[in-house]
Amino acid sequence: MSHDHHLGCACCTLPLLGQLAHTPQGQDDWRKQLAALAEDIKRFPPLPQKENAIFHGGIIRPLAASGPDQAEALGMAGGRIVAIGALQDVRIEMASHFPYREINLHGRALLPGLIDPHLHILPSAIFQGWVQLGPFSPQPTEQDPNPPESQYLVPGYSYKHIETRLTAEIDGKKEAGANATQWITGFGVDPSLMDVWTNIDAAMLDKLAGPDSNIALFLLNSSGHIGYANTVAMRAAGLSESQIDQSQGVFTEERIGAILNAIPKTMLLENLVKQLLPLLQNASKAGITTVMDAGVGSSLKEVEVLLLETLANLNLSPVRICAALYSNDLEQMARWMKAFKPDLGKQEDSNFMIKALKLVADGSNQGLTGFQYQPYLYTHNPGQGHPCHKDDKTEPDHSVPGVPDTGLYNFKLPPAACCAGQGQSADRLDTYLQLALGRGWPVLVHANGDHGMELVLDSYQQALTFTEADAAALRPRIEHASLLTDAALYRMAKLGISPSFLIGHVGYWGYTFQKNIFGETRTQLLDRCKSALDAGMKISLHSDHFVSPLGPLRMAEQANYRKMEGAPGEDKPVLNAAECLDRKQALRAVTLDAAWQCHMDHLVGSLEVGKLADLVVLKQDPLDTSVKNLRDIPVLETWRGGARVYRNTDTQ
Repeated sequence: MSHDHHLGCACCTLPLLGQLAHTPQGQDDWRKQLAALAEDIKRFPPLPQKENAIFHGGIIRPLAASGPDQAEALGMAGGRIVAIGALQDVRIEMASHFPYREINLHGRALLPGLIDPHLHILPSAIFQGWVQLGPFSPQPTEQDPNPPESQYLVPGYSYKHIETRLTAEIDGKKEAGANATQWITGFGVDPSLMDVWTNIDAAMLDKLAGPDSNIALFLLNSSGHIGYANTVAMRAAGLSESQIDQSQGVFTEERIGAILNAIPKTMLLENLVKQLLPLLQNASKAGITTVMDAGVGSSLKEVEVLLLETLANLNLSPVRICAALYSNDLEQMARWMKAFKPDLGKQEDSNFMIKALKLVADGSNQGLTGFQYQPYLYTHNPGQGHPCHKDDKTEPDHSVPGVPDTGLYNFKLPPAACCAGQGQSADRLDTYLQLALGRGWPVLVHANGDHGMELVLDSYQQALTFTEADAAALRPRIEHASLLTDAALYRMAKLGISPSFLIGHVGYWGYTFQKNIFGETRTQLLDRCKSALDAGMKISLHSDHFVSPLGPLRMAEQANYRKMEGAPGEDKPVLNAAECLDRKQALRAVTLDAAWQCHMDHLVGSLEVGKLADLVVLKQDPLDTSVKNLRDIPVLETWRGGARVYRNTDTQ
């Protein structure tokens, strides 16, 4: 079954790229864009040369698995760390690497380069060129018409926020006075984080566009699973009047292809090419030196690999890119394994590395599509509810059209499973895992719902037993791992599986999970970081960008405090304080342990002799408890492989 029909994680299935690749002409367009990229990229300055240098005069935090918490000096040469310890000893070691310069930190902090082990480069680049309508998008001003995404929720986020931004865009289109259909695309709509949960439909968008309008509006929900279109957009897509009336302008991921097909392809292509490098530069500004794109090839298959590889090999990306290849199709998985081998232990510094395969088991909890045992609180879907539960709720209908109120599972369910007909594939997940693990491939499996989590663990257990694969060597992961019972934690630890947490679920969405989506008791199971560590697992924290903002320091803060930032009032409540990490544990989850999950810990993640000189200079020490909010610590410099790839000229 083609993955295009899965209602899974839209950041992985990326339907809008797929619309460009369904024909040979679409593939040709992409190859032409690759050639154009190589030309256009010349306007960007090349990365600086590697330096030989000694850092001292500040707080140096190695964050290694063992050894002292602090060092006096660090020396780097040829892109690697060659000495760390007492300043005099480092100078003696560096004498053989002359010439070198000394860099006085003036009391600032030096840490390993930060790592985001799960984000999505291509869709993030495309969406950066759309009108930003999400809860992290401050209002534009005359001085800054395109403000960067915030690390904090926008106060008072509501439909009015969306209406104001779209009105400004619509007025601009009307002033242009074009006769042909004019498209406005927006990204980041999130009813779950609005002051009042507001469902958007065609009637609301038609009102915004105005009568007799030629403006086509298409908005994408921040979960990626729902699209909203006005009547002009639906007619441009060739929908009949009965289809327009039936949909009311609301489309699930499975159905939005018709709308996306009508959007001019040049809009998508130009956004992608234009925004790719700025996106990676934004990562560098956040102190990130390594990322893992957890869904490469979801729509354009090998062309996506070629695109990222081309970008990396031009030596212009300030971050190195690891890739997990999207594989929710057995034939595609087999092609990946024939064409590539995972790079798990190379000692060389590479700009682009393929590390794993990626599978998506269910959807998004805040998008109400993660696969659950119990119905979501905020859904009411007469006639389409879960047949194992009485449909007696009286809450407003906030369900996803066509989706049961317990969400969806992307693979064939075992016969004993409740509602076995809900599986979205003829294939079972353990079949995929056996094929991958049996051939020595690490695997990342996306699982959000508690039912989805149990099915994923069942499948992992069957595959690991059948193949006798070495879990310690392959380091299998579960992505998001949102709802974890004690039993699930015990099974994960016993099987040798580690979780990567989208910690923004706690900080940004925790309050709405508690009040609107799960209820207080089930929300306590969310992102159990400390319990996972106590069970003996390594954990990481990730942004899933575009889902939450880039910012490992913010992620570490949210794991440390676990405050529900969407709650009303100044004093934000803590979600399950027993799961709070201390600061060192939280920083390890965005450095060494994140590197371990990406099969990169032999190269990066800590400041140790022989490792790559990936460094970040911060204005304050994040282990200083007098520093309240880690996300507010300015990143002053980012060094990747001994080259300074970012310098903050505003704050020094």
